Amino acid sequence: MTTTPLRLLQLFTVLSAGLIAATAVLSITDPAAVNAVVWIRATGVLILALFSLRWAAQLGRGSRGAYRRLLWISIVGSLGIAALALLPDSPFPLWVRIEQAVQGLVLVALAVTLLSRQVRRAVEGAR
Repeated sequence: MTTTPLRLLQLFTVLSAGLIAATAVLSITDPAAVNAVVWIRATGVLILALFSLRWAAQLGRGSRGAYRRLLWISIVGSLGIAALALLPDSPFPLWVRIEQAVQGLVLVALAVTLLSRQVRRAVEGAR
């Protein structure tokens, strides 16, 4: 099976860790740039990214459950991030919305990859 889903999820995890690091640094240097919602979002996204790495490893072994979880996350996550980044009354500062938009693009790429024939065949063939 292609390693693209794993690579995309590794990138997603690096971005998530970067969000936590930026949140920590800004909470010290510019506390007005960080609120509790940012901490909750950053922590939740990092936890999801770590679980996703595990599911990517399972997907590499042909797990249909991991495939479904990752497909669900990539589609629903992309839509959620789009709402977060585009809604004018978002509780997130602009820097978080920009970072999340980048992560949303990674999730879109993941969805496209997961829906490719190569990945679907590999999962179907592993039954």
